[in-house]
Amino acid sequence: MTAERGTGGAAASGPAGRIALGYGRGTVDFTYDPDRFEVLAPREGPRGELDEEALAVIFEDEIGAVPLPASVQGSDRVLVVVPDATRASGSARVSRALLQELSRLRVPDSRIIFLVGAGTHRAPTTEEIDRIVGPDVARRVRVEHHDAFDASAQTLVGTTSRGTPVEVDRRLLETDRLILLGAIGLHYFAGFSGGRKAILPACASDRAIQANHLLGFDARTLEKAPGVESGRLDGNPVSEDMEEAAGMIGATYLLNTVVDAANRITATYGGDWRKAHRRGCAEYLAAHTVPAPERRGLVVASCGGAPRDVNMIQSHKALEHARVVLNDGGDLVLLAECAEGLGRADFLDWFVPGGARATAQRLVESYKINGQTAWGIRWKSERYRVHLVSALPPDHVRRMGMIPRASLEEALGSSAGGPGYIIPNGLGTLPVLVDPGQGRAAAAAAGAR
Repeated sequence: MTAERGTGGAAASGPAGRIALGYGRGTVDFTYDPDRFEVLAPREGPRGELDEEALAVIFEDEIGAVPLPASVQGSDRVLVVVPDATRASGSARVSRALLQELSRLRVPDSRIIFLVGAGTHRAPTTEEIDRIVGPDVARRVRVEHHDAFDASAQTLVGTTSRGTPVEVDRRLLETDRLILLGAIGLHYFAGFSGGRKAILPACASDRAIQANHLLGFDARTLEKAPGVESGRLDGNPVSEDMEEAAGMIGATYLLNTVVDAANRITATYGGDWRKAHRRGCAEYLAAHTVPAPERRGLVVASCGGAPRDVNMIQSHKALEHARVVLNDGGDLVLLAECAEGLGRADFLDWFVPGGARATAQRLVESYKINGQTAWGIRWKSERYRVHLVSALPPDHVRRMGMIPRASLEEALGSSAGGPGYIIPNGLGTLPVLVDPGQGRAAAAAAGAR
């Protein structure tokens, strides 16, 4: 999509505000009235992108564990789990730095495997592998991918206390040193990305993944289970089950990044797979929780651009955050290119007659992860007017209960008046409703970090 400008339907009484909203690999320029719209965005602070020197010393981190150089010997077999192309993680830079460190530790390239933890996602393409680990790494070492549907490649390690069969890629168990890479961000289902997710769901069987994610849905109320929400680890049954499963496997070292809206690495957390991740999550939550004084009738949200809006299944996560500050019956405008379509060929099959309740009943009968995503979209489209600016076929958008729009300007022209919010990074912003006094205090505290 080319850049466009929308007025938001109101004449500006003062200097107009301008903001570039991510859309695929480009942006949509939005000129708005600051008296009408308030921008909700994390205070990312003065930290800039980590340079090569900073990345070179990250393996000395020891949050709850010994540094990586003290854990690896030249004779070891090393398996490195990396996220797939749907995740913004800076993994190519980290992979290159890690391979340099392993070479310094005299580990031969022939004893190193990078494993793309794709969960139930499709296998990565050659071009995507170059983006995930970088072309230099891809040429030097083996880069393989996990297939959740290949039963012969999985090993059953045990069962969690909640009944999830911990079936994982046997390569995780056939190595001397297991290193987990990933990125910390908000996740509407597991609380946070990164950490234990590099094992379950990234390298687990489809059966294990479905069993774990089923914990997020209450079959009695046909709603999300209590505790299943963005920014929450403790009391979240999905995340606690993931941690329990990861504990059965263990890992030598974890390295998680934080990336900004431009996908630049701004922080790293290294060490024990649980403790380093939890420290990173706590600091991320403090920086990305944004106070809002009230619900309003209009929210304009961008997923944040590629790869966050690569398909509808990924883009839905922005709706979950945006709805927190939207009145019932309000207008939610989502910018999500969805260059790769819906995310699964069978995704539309979940949008059955009868709306969200019918989808929920089908989930109870035969649970699938993407069915719960479909239920989430349907639930929101019944509660709000969701205008979707995307590359998806209009009939697909309508079947999901949303309103297809060709442009931001068109969407705003069909929305109600009144004040609204702009959320430039829908996946990385957690709005929290507070009264105006608390909001000012929270904003001041965030600015002091």
